[in-house]
Amino acid sequence: MDDKIFTDHRLLDDLFEAFILISRGEYVSLYDVRNQLTRYSPAAADLFGFPEYIPYGAYNWADYVHPEDRRRYENVMKSLIEGKSLGYDISYRVKLKDGSYIFTKNIGAVIRDEEGNPMFIGGIMINEGLTETTDPITVLRNQYGFFQDISAAIELKKNCVILLIGISKMSIINDEHGYGYGNKVLQQFAWYLQENFGMDGTVYRLDGAKFAFVTESVSAQEMSVRYEKMRRSLLGGLPIDNFRQVLVLNAGMIFYEGSEVDERTIFACLNRAFHDSKMRKNGKLVNYNGVTDARKSLEMINEIRNCVVMDCEGFSLRYQPIVSGDDEKIISAEALLCWHSDKFGDVTPDAYIPVLERDFLFEELGYWIFIQSMKDGALCLEKNPDFVVNVNVSPAQLTDDFLVDELVKISKLVGFPLKNLCLEITASCRQLEPEILKKVISQLKEKGVQCLLDDFGSGVASLEFLQDLSPNYIKPERKYVIDIDREKSHLQIIRHLTNLAVELGSNVCVKGIANKEIRDLVRELPVKALQGYYYSGPVPLETLLEKLDIGR
Repeated sequence: MDDKIFTDHRLLDDLFEAFILISRGEYVSLYDVRNQLTRYSPAAADLFGFPEYIPYGAYNWADYVHPEDRRRYENVMKSLIEGKSLGYDISYRVKLKDGSYIFTKNIGAVIRDEEGNPMFIGGIMINEGLTETTDPITVLRNQYGFFQDISAAIELKKNCVILLIGISKMSIINDEHGYGYGNKVLQQFAWYLQENFGMDGTVYRLDGAKFAFVTESVSAQEMSVRYEKMRRSLLGGLPIDNFRQVLVLNAGMIFYEGSEVDERTIFACLNRAFHDSKMRKNGKLVNYNGVTDARKSLEMINEIRNCVVMDCEGFSLRYQPIVSGDDEKIISAEALLCWHSDKFGDVTPDAYIPVLERDFLFEELGYWIFIQSMKDGALCLEKNPDFVVNVNVSPAQLTDDFLVDELVKISKLVGFPLKNLCLEITASCRQLEPEILKKVISQLKEKGVQCLLDDFGSGVASLEFLQDLSPNYIKPERKYVIDIDREKSHLQIIRHLTNLAVELGSNVCVKGIANKEIRDLVRELPVKALQGYYYSGPVPLETLLEKLDIGR
């Protein structure tokens, strides 16, 4: 290493030695923010195949992080360097010098100068492939062991039933009784699972209050019966310290039968079933194999996840025009996602979005949609300077701390003003904590982004959300629109919702305009915009541009 660099960074070396002392043999890194120099422990440098001292630009660590985990890593680093975070605890996969990947857990902290600016970022990397696979609280195999075992089952093409179980409202138990008591709940539940299931397979403790069970000997049908018996039993309480603690469970299940998929795809589909159990089935077991041809579905989700990693290969956008309620000229368009593959053909989003929404890869796909739709929107602005692009967002995107910053960055990158962007808040987003939703929508509106409440009139607390969030637009639920020419009660509902929204300061966009009769009825109401197949279905960008040329 250059002698001058060594002299100039003696403080870096002194701090590095301190990190080495507390690392207990793990891999250590220390980044000098001002001088943009990173030092790695010899073991880490050898593992990844680069020098101990790395000046900025010589190596890009993000290139070593697995593509599926890269955005998460970059967001964490951005937050640290900008002084928004004091430390980090993040797990991701990283590439070794032989091209293979390992799972790593990374823990570190920021050292600030007297002005409070980040000076050094120091951290310890733990190679999870070398650590114990046992959860210290329950003594069950942990999440790393779970993925390890599922990967082995896939490689050996073993047929197995996989159950994902969660304890609802564990945070409330911790708040009311303390974390010591909460740990006892986890331990007693783990022993209960071991006693009732352990002889037939392996029980795991995953993150938080989630557990898993993998078996080759219990059928899916028998598992459903055994889970329901357990669920009902624990509603009567689990003995904890001479007290019966009521436990409310949720569970998803999948039967794996040798599909060419990876363990992350299985887990994503399992999470989808678990979410349905929690949100729609009151804790009753949901079997992912209940969908039509589950094997095909697994293979399709696996291919889609691979496509997302490969820069969203196979994905495209179509746009359904939205016209003015006054003169029926196009004023905006809703971006709709399409995916095509040689094996599965054209696949509609409802076949995969419900699974991907609970997969960390959805973040990558979500930002691709923003970038592509805003690029296309910039071309539409050449035809109509007031044109607006509508993009649907998921709960995961709205709770992303970097959403607003990323939209600002994309806006500058592609030359599309944020005032011409409208985010459609779906019904699933209304399951978020109201204060969280209110905060993020306020931040978006401060940047000029328009917000629309979709499927207004359905779900929970629609009227409260209308009042609290003050959206730019609402879209009444389609089911009230498609037959208003035959159902007078539905026309009354649409009239009521429209008048209410206008009184509270929101515009109304009515979707589901299927024929002239519906159009004529709706145009009698104070609506700002109309959308539906009467005007146009979703079309490619080229067709949308042609429609803008002629006004419709």
